[in-house]
Amino acid sequence: MSGGETSRSQQTMLTILALFAGLALSAVWGLAAGSTSATLALANAYKVPMVILLSALTALPAGLVALRLLGAPLPAQQLVGAFASAIFGGTLVLATLAPLVAIYYHTSSKAGLPLALGSVFVALATASLLFARAVVRRLADHPRRASSFIAVAVLVVLFLAALLQFVGMASPIIDAGTRFDGGFDAVFSR
Repeated sequence: MSGGETSRSQQTMLTILALFAGLALSAVWGLAAGSTSATLALANAYKVPMVILLSALTALPAGLVALRLLGAPLPAQQLVGAFASAIFGGTLVLATLAPLVAIYYHTSSKAGLPLALGSVFVALATASLLFARAVVRRLADHPRRASSFIAVAVLVVLFLAALLQFVGMASPIIDAGTRFDGGFDAVFSR
């Protein structure tokens, strides 16, 4: 093993560390988003990480099955590692924007809610881009990498679908009601 490579156990440790650090970072955003009420803030400290973890655990098996069924060249452990790193990156964005979310929640009746929701969408976009970039790097010169990207797409789509439902189940997360509070049915109702 050369100096730049990591062993399987080191990669597993980094994956677990990225996931748990990401969950801790998401709790910071949960505290900020619920900061108008001490009860909501404390509840969000466990609800937001729970929503992210359950969404990841819901989507991951389908991504791994897609990886195997497509005969993708990406090893399962690398897919999981890239996914955990993406979750960490997305939740880092949430934690970075948490002070701004808290400030606007307390000082602006018009900007607080859009800023909180916007921070979530920025975090999701960042995580998706980081996930794709990590997979691209791992398969830079592989001729059959398209099948790995299909597995990544399956994982991301199912993560978002699960996230939508778990947010609905864990509501309220944000003090003001949103369309996301009712999950899929509320978002896509006429």
